Amino acid sequence: MKKNLIRSTLCVLLSLVLALSVGLTAFADESENGFTYIADAGKKTAQITGYTGKSISIAIPETIGGCSVTTIKGEAFKGKNTLISVTIPKTVTAIGNEAFSGCTLLNALKLGSGVSSIGSKAFENCKALSSVSIPAATISIGEKAFTGCTGLSKIEVDALNPSYKSENGVLLNRLGTTLILYPARRSGKSYDVPGVKTIESYAFQGATNLTSVKVSDSTTTIGKGAFRDCASLEKAILPNKLTKVEDEMFMGCKKLKELNFPTSAKNIGENAFNGCTAIPMLIIPDSVTTVGKGAFAGCTGIGQVTIGKGLTAVSGAAFSGCSGIKGFTVPNNSAFSADKGVLFDKDGKILIAYPAGSATTEYTVGDKVTTLGENAFDSCKNLKKLNIPATVKNLNDPVVKNCGSMEIHVEDKSKAQDYFTAHTSGFGSLKVGADKPGDVNADGAVDNADVILLRRYVAKWKNITIQKDAADVNRDSEIDNADVILIRRYVAGWKNVTLK
Repeated sequence: MKKNLIRSTLCVLLSLVLALSVGLTAFADESENGFTYIADAGKKTAQITGYTGKSISIAIPETIGGCSVTTIKGEAFKGKNTLISVTIPKTVTAIGNEAFSGCTLLNALKLGSGVSSIGSKAFENCKALSSVSIPAATISIGEKAFTGCTGLSKIEVDALNPSYKSENGVLLNRLGTTLILYPARRSGKSYDVPGVKTIESYAFQGATNLTSVKVSDSTTTIGKGAFRDCASLEKAILPNKLTKVEDEMFMGCKKLKELNFPTSAKNIGENAFNGCTAIPMLIIPDSVTTVGKGAFAGCTGIGQVTIGKGLTAVSGAAFSGCSGIKGFTVPNNSAFSADKGVLFDKDGKILIAYPAGSATTEYTVGDKVTTLGENAFDSCKNLKKLNIPATVKNLNDPVVKNCGSMEIHVEDKSKAQDYFTAHTSGFGSLKVGADKPGDVNADGAVDNADVILLRRYVAKWKNITIQKDAADVNRDSEIDNADVILIRRYVAGWKNVTLK
C-alpha cells in the first residue's frame, strides 16, 4: 500500500514538473519490470511503449508507475520474435498500429475485456497464432490487423459485441454486410461467401487450404488484394455486379486457372493477376475499358491474348514477364490492332507489346511505327535480333526488358541509338548501322575469319554465332555453301564479285 502511494505521488510530481517546463502532462519513457512506458499523471493513465525483459510469456500489467495501463503503443512489441504468450489486461482499451507485428512465435493471445480498438497490422505476421477471441468491447479493427497470420484457423467474437460477429470462424461485421477476415489456415477447400455487400482488402490473403471460392451476386465491392497469395486457389466465381477487379486481387495465386470475368467489370487493376502462372488463355471481356500496369505480369502460362472491343487503355507493362504469349488478337476494337501477333494501336504507329513466346528469332519494326511502348519487348526468349528503323522517334522506358541475348540493330544518329546508348540493360548488345555484307563476325572487316566462321556455321558446328543478314551475300534467303564461295572469292580479290 505504501509502495503504491509512493509511486502515485512520484507520477504526480513528475507530471507537474514537466507541465511547468513544457506545458504537457506526458513524460519520457520509464521502465518497470522490463516494460517501458509513458505515463500521464493528470489522467493517471499509462501506455506501454516496449519490453526489454527476457520472458517469453508476458502479462501486460494493469498498473505501472501508479497509473492504469490503458494503451499499448504502436510498434511497442514489433519484431519480438521470442514472445510465445501475451495476456492483455482489462484496463487496456487500445492496441496501436503494428504493436505486435512480426512476433512470429506468438501462439497464445488473450485480449482483455476492455479492448475497444485494434490498430492496423497490430498482429501482422504472427505466424504461430492459431486462434483469436475478440471481446465484446471491440468496436474497431484496423486494416490488415491479422494479415500474415498463416497459422490462424478461426476467429471467435463475443456474442455481445455490437460491431462484429463470427460465422464458422470467419470475421464479419455485426450486420453481416462486410466480410472482414477469412483465417489463413481455416479448414475446408471450398467456400461460398455469404450474402455480404463488401469483402474488405486482403480479407482472404494467404488462405492456404482454399481451392475454390464463390462470391454471391449481392457483393458489389471486393477490396484490394482480397485473395492475394491464396496458393491453392484454382477456381473463383465473381459476382455479376462487380465493376472493378481491384489491384492485387489475385496476385500470387499460382494455381488459379478458372475465373469468370463478370460482364459488368470495366477495370482490371494494377497487378490484379500478377504471378497467376496457371492461367492458360486470356480473353479480356468486351466490358473492360482499362487494364492496369502489371495486371498479368508473370502469367507465364498464358499462350494467347484476345483484346475485347471495349478496351481503350493498356500497355506492355500489363504483360511483363509473360514469356508464353505467342500472339495477340484484336477481333473488333477501335483503339487497338494486331499484326502477325504483335499488338499495336489502331493506326499501327505505336508498338505496344511483342508476343514474348513467339518462335520468331528476328523481328524488324515497320517504318510506320513512331513509338515503342513501355515493356514493348519483355522476356522475349526466342527473339535474337531486333531491327529498329529511324522512323521510331519515341521510346518509353523500359522498351526492352529481360531479353539478355537479344542483339538490337539501330540506325546511326537515330533516336533509338540515343536511347539504347543511355539505357544499356535488358538486352545483349547494340549494333549501330546496317550489317556489312560478308562481315559474318561483325568485326568491321570482310576477310578469311568470316570465311572460316561461315564455313563452320554451314557445317553445323556447335555454338557458332553469325550475323545472318551479313552472311546471306547472294540474297537468296538461304545461308549455305554458295555464300561461303562468294565471300571466299571476294576476299581473294576475284573480279566482278559483288556481295549484296
